[in-house]
Amino acid sequence: MLLLLLACSSPDVSLTPSDSPTDSSDSPVDTSPQDSDPQDSDPQDSDPQDTGPEEPQPRLVFLLGGQSNMDGWGYVSGLPPTLQLAQKDVDIYWSGRPLWTGLLASSTGSSSGVAYFGPEVLFGRTVADALPERQISVIKHAVGGTDLAECWDPGSTRDDPAQGYCYKGFIETVEAGLDELDAQGVVYEIGGMAWMQGESDAYQEAFANAYGANLEHFIERVRQDVSTPEMPFAMGQIDCPSCPWRDTVREAQTQVANASETVYSVPTDDLPQNLDNLHFDASGQRTLGRRLADALLGSSTQAATAQPAFTFTASGQSLYTGNFVVGYAFETTAPIVITDLGTLDLGWDGLSLGSSVAIWEDPGQSLILQATVPAHVSGPSSIWGGWRFVAVEPFELPPGQYIIGSQVYAGSADRYVHDAGVDAASGVRWLEGRHSNGTGLLYPTNVTPNQGTWFGPNFLFRAPE
Repeated sequence: MLLLLLACSSPDVSLTPSDSPTDSSDSPVDTSPQDSDPQDSDPQDSDPQDTGPEEPQPRLVFLLGGQSNMDGWGYVSGLPPTLQLAQKDVDIYWSGRPLWTGLLASSTGSSSGVAYFGPEVLFGRTVADALPERQISVIKHAVGGTDLAECWDPGSTRDDPAQGYCYKGFIETVEAGLDELDAQGVVYEIGGMAWMQGESDAYQEAFANAYGANLEHFIERVRQDVSTPEMPFAMGQIDCPSCPWRDTVREAQTQVANASETVYSVPTDDLPQNLDNLHFDASGQRTLGRRLADALLGSSTQAATAQPAFTFTASGQSLYTGNFVVGYAFETTAPIVITDLGTLDLGWDGLSLGSSVAIWEDPGQSLILQATVPAHVSGPSSIWGGWRFVAVEPFELPPGQYIIGSQVYAGSADRYVHDAGVDAASGVRWLEGRHSNGTGLLYPTNVTPNQGTWFGPNFLFRAPE
């Protein structure tokens, strides 16, 4: 079923949806060309001189709302370099920066001097890549630590004095963004809404028990206020281990999605989190954005989140210090996509010195990938299992043998470990330890065959799509 979207010139519009579409023709966003009757045209009567340029399709505007995991606490170093720049083919209007700009990381955490991002970056990028013939715009308003029961209460009408300040700010942001499009003469339609919220309601039993009814009312009221009765709505299920009524809210989200063909729920319990066990880290935010976008695009597949190639099963030793490139040879038995490179942070307190990480072909010594994990004072990075990671442009690595190495320095607390117990992810196999002497990023030629030796570097990867 294709949902009819309302074209507007004024604002008077994987993943596991409850009923996941299995055919691209069921996409919630209508991207098909208008049907024409062949009897209406005669090739002999057509005049090429009378054929003007095609009318551009209306711009697709998507709404993003929620609390802190929609606001976003993923470090910008966890975005590939090209996505740290303003995107040219998709733009955003964010309440923290109320003007239309090329899509950028948009989080209130950025005002603290540390740059963060939420799901908006990969959400917008995913939609734009899927619909290259359409201009894509995103409007976002998120407030951390807020509940649906009160702060996001939409009231009974647009002017209801009982309306919560979060909802009021959200609608004001949407209207301001659409007003600017109106002033520019842009024709647009609302493509859908993405929602990541519910953790705060899961801390209070009464709020959690009312979440399902409150969510249904919220969706109905947003559709009314943007004059799009069939607006598709996608939400991320909450995953906060410390929330007492986590399962109550999650079940409510599932039931609301199951009750509607135009409401979708995407899983998040496999997404990595920051050390607070509440906020998704950079890798998790990337996957969340892709899953929310895929839901609104009608995809029947679930975007995979990246996983570490190696994890510790037992702590090793750190008896040596010096200027080295340390690492190991590894083998891939199937194609993988590398998304992040990282190096060990023994104290889990940020690197004291930046460290370059690289992957080379073996044999051949050809440099394939390289990134620098910054010192903590220069720019924080996400930590996972003891390693600090930064994103690279996704790179597909064919089956074969490779070398990975990272820089460590004499006098630095950020050492490597040796003789550690490690497990390899499926599709990856550790072969032998490697190292080289010096401060440059040198190909590590010295071999140490012991399992778990010279563990400085690591990488995140996922299967090809």
